[in-house]
Amino acid sequence: MDDGLVYRKLNVGDIDSVVRMETDFRPGFIVQENAERFLRDPMNWLIACLSGDRIVGFAYGYELYRLNGIGNMVYIHEVGVLPEYQRQGIGTELLQTIRRLCKSTGICRFFLFTERSNTGACSLYRKMKGEEAHTDDVAYFFSDLDE
Repeated sequence: MDDGLVYRKLNVGDIDSVVRMETDFRPGFIVQENAERFLRDPMNWLIACLSGDRIVGFAYGYELYRLNGIGNMVYIHEVGVLPEYQRQGIGTELLQTIRRLCKSTGICRFFLFTERSNTGACSLYRKMKGEEAHTDDVAYFFSDLDE
């Protein structure tokens, strides 16, 4: 793994690096106004692996309040690493960084979803001691909001 890599939670001061993700990761991924709004909210998490000011890996998600007083949790919506940086331990270190941030801020757990067919991600999450949920739960998505 490249020792020059830095892992940290980004903020609005990192907007130029975040906007560059539109080119580096995929078109349609970043809209500057939305990215600025996202980064201003401390309940939103964008953890990045930086090589200089270039984001080469990331995980983003949302801190969720819980009603039971046990502590908040974080939902990680997406994890990504540029192809030329994959298989170098960046995904592992991103998850370790999230784990450390959760522990230091009183977050009780973090969770994410992936498809079973994403074998690389599943392997990483198992290696990091993620517990696969074996339940009858079904995810429902509501997109047609005009009904």
